[in-house]
Amino acid sequence: MRTTRKFRRYDHAFREDAVALLHRSEKTVREVADSLGMPRMTLYSWLRNDMTKKSKKGLAGRKPAPTAGGPAETDAEKLVRLEAENEALRKKVASLEEDKDILKKFAAFSVREKT
Repeated sequence: MRTTRKFRRYDHAFREDAVALLHRSEKTVREVADSLGMPRMTLYSWLRNDMTKKSKKGLAGRKPAPTAGGPAETDAEKLVRLEAENEALRKKVASLEEDKDILKKFAAFSVREKT
């Protein structure tokens, strides 16, 4: 008996979110694909496409290296820049943790509704 395979269409936002999840988590591609309920080879191809796109964008949009005659960043300027970046990252982490909590509550709610 031959079974037919169903092909799912994933929207662009889902693809980006799946690849972002893979980048920021310490899970393997297999674990992330299983948690999302999708084929791991699909996630592999999305990851490969993302890496290719980033490498092309990185080469084209890269700032030129500072020259020996140009102004160099002082230690104080570097410290200020890194502190600002650190603060922005802390805000982003707080936002992502809040999103995660909301998603956990939604998942628990949806499981209760199904039963």
